[in-house]
Amino acid sequence: MLLAIRERAKGWIAWVVIILIGAAFALFGLSSYMGPSGESRAVATIDGFDISPDAVSQAYRDQRRQMEQMLGERFDPAMINERELRLQALNQVIDEYLLSEFIESQGLRLSDQDLAAAIRSQEVFHDDGRFSSERYHQLLRANRLSSNQYEAQVRRMALMEQVQSAIGQTALVTDRDVEQLVALQRQERDISYLTIPLSAFREAIAVDDDAVSAYYEENRGEFMSAESVRLDWVELRRDDLLADMEISDDDLRERYEQIKDRRFTEAQTRQVRHILVQLPENADAESEQAAQERIESLRSRIEAGESFADVAREASDDSASASRGGDLGDVVRGDMVEAFEEAAYSLAPGELSEPVRTRFGFHLIEVTAVQGGETTPFDEVRDQLRAELADERVNNTFFEQSSRLDELAFEWPDSLEQAADTLDLEIETSDWITRDGVEEGMGRHEAVVEAAFSELVLETRQNSDLIEIADDHYVVVRVRDHQPPEQRTLEDVAGEIRERLQNERAAEAAEERLQELRARLEAGETLEDLASANDTIRLEQAGFVSREADLPPAVLQEAFWLGRPADEGRSLGQAQLNGQDLALVVVAGVRDGDMESISDEERSQIRDQLRIAYSQEAIRDFVAELRAQAEIEIFEDRL
Repeated sequence: MLLAIRERAKGWIAWVVIILIGAAFALFGLSSYMGPSGESRAVATIDGFDISPDAVSQAYRDQRRQMEQMLGERFDPAMINERELRLQALNQVIDEYLLSEFIESQGLRLSDQDLAAAIRSQEVFHDDGRFSSERYHQLLRANRLSSNQYEAQVRRMALMEQVQSAIGQTALVTDRDVEQLVALQRQERDISYLTIPLSAFREAIAVDDDAVSAYYEENRGEFMSAESVRLDWVELRRDDLLADMEISDDDLRERYEQIKDRRFTEAQTRQVRHILVQLPENADAESEQAAQERIESLRSRIEAGESFADVAREASDDSASASRGGDLGDVVRGDMVEAFEEAAYSLAPGELSEPVRTRFGFHLIEVTAVQGGETTPFDEVRDQLRAELADERVNNTFFEQSSRLDELAFEWPDSLEQAADTLDLEIETSDWITRDGVEEGMGRHEAVVEAAFSELVLETRQNSDLIEIADDHYVVVRVRDHQPPEQRTLEDVAGEIRERLQNERAAEAAEERLQELRARLEAGETLEDLASANDTIRLEQAGFVSREADLPPAVLQEAFWLGRPADEGRSLGQAQLNGQDLALVVVAGVRDGDMESISDEERSQIRDQLRIAYSQEAIRDFVAELRAQAEIEIFEDRL
């Protein structure tokens, strides 16, 4: 159930809360570490401490989201090596645990003042630009987290940042370092390349039936039908709950009354003047009595008809305002001490206050003008309030239902009916799904395919764990039908084999041609001679270009990897283009980046880049030392 608990920070809950709340349960919540049979599900142990699969899954999802946000529309799920990314996530969790343990062992602490400042600075808890205690506690309640739990995580993460910052500050960047980086980053290379297309060789290659049959017999295991499953599933969408959420007018009006002064009322400015009879806070009773009699006497004079301004000029102990007839100018809430402010905001324009006691003494207060303070009518914000209130209620409902779905799927592992009946969900059925997934339907989701072919779901035929397939969208699946892989006949795969053999032989022929051209170049022939001697070979001469040039990435990578050519010589390499064609890459010259060509601002930016890189390296070295001192065991088969 912890998977469901950790994942409720949605919508308007900012990433800071997501990370901290995730950490609170992922790293230290241990109740989900055991499998149904009681065996440990830990994916790693550190000095006897278990790291759960949920901890790694949380870190994995965070890393994947970062990739999606960084790449935007260019993000392609196919580019993800999931196992490698999960290993990275596991190592991240291990590193964070080791840093946390180091902080604890060193007795490092974050003061209450620094903790308060850190939390108050988090904009997710701000309302109208200021920290809101009400919003703070509301968000924590929505995520089933106490203030003590959250504050403990803020302390931990703040201390980890301080430790990493202190380590990073040990990194030094010299002028020589900057010069070397500029030389590399701004380097240009004189690049040419010959393209050798596979198509020119493939067309001339014939593959007979005997070769096809022999390849089939030697590689029968490669020609199996795809293993596939059909799934039953139930799903829970936050949007479905939001669409069905009903909010009454009474609820909306109650919310309006609760927040109208704070959110829908324009800040009110009041022009105020006062008369002060000064009196220390710790004055004795006799002095206080005398001051009170004096302020009452001044009030009587004003009530009898004397000008407030004249009395202030004559008698006020506030010399700064007395010369202006007691005028304090425009004030807003928060400008004055509480007792003075409450009195000033309770007066109508022209009304004289009773004596008001503050730590400065006794005051007479008069409001001479009021600006602002208009309240937006209820009807104008009705739709906004409805959306906000529905969103809040759906958060709680979605949390409760997804937690309940997780529990029901676990408690009745052999059927989805109990979960569907209890939560009023429909059981749906997919088409056939292979291990590679499908383009449409439930099988297009990587997390669903992974669960469908897991030991729990496929082999033991139990319900899956709760699966997050998108923000605010959860499913539980189980296998309905299973088709194991079967041997495909030679007749079915003959065309595939013939094409494969043609490609292999064409690649061999292209490689032979490339090596022949390379040998001729090394013997002294020119690129132009080689290209003109064969119509199928194309010559591209880019000249001096940078690492960002508009050339095939494989060519650029190879060209900038090659060593510097000797004087009047050439460096030769090869690259594969578009997964097929070959390229003979030639570098005829290198021009290093020049410090004189960059501005002071660019130089400073490069120094900052190096400082960050050196800091990260120092932190990695420190964590590596912590790892060396710890007893760590990793169970990759449980990832």
